[in-house]
Amino acid sequence: MNDITLASIRREIQQAQQPLLERIAAQSNEIETLRTQIEEADDWATGVFYALNQILPLLLRDHPKAAEIQQRLQASDDRYEELLAHPQQAEEGEPAGLYEACKMLNRQWAILGVWPNIDLR
Repeated sequence: MNDITLASIRREIQQAQQPLLERIAAQSNEIETLRTQIEEADDWATGVFYALNQILPLLLRDHPKAAEIQQRLQASDDRYEELLAHPQQAEEGEPAGLYEACKMLNRQWAILGVWPNIDLR
């Protein structure tokens, strides 16, 4: 009787586990799909940044509004640093990362000499 009871309990456990195992497999596939989509979005964003960094310095150097553009990027650069140091000061839906691309462009273009009379900190 014990053998029958153990066998039936094992069978019931296996049957109960099957839907859970199927859900785990489905979620693993979904996670892999999401991972691929994230990598593709990251590649695209990196490509946009690369394009901006290649083209815009040529257009901005000696442009009459270069100083104004630099001031706007500098404000984003400052906000990025402020939010990194004090994340509690962020507005709702305002992650520091929102300003990171502007910070990167501002600093890169300063190094490349795009900004007139700008000294790096």
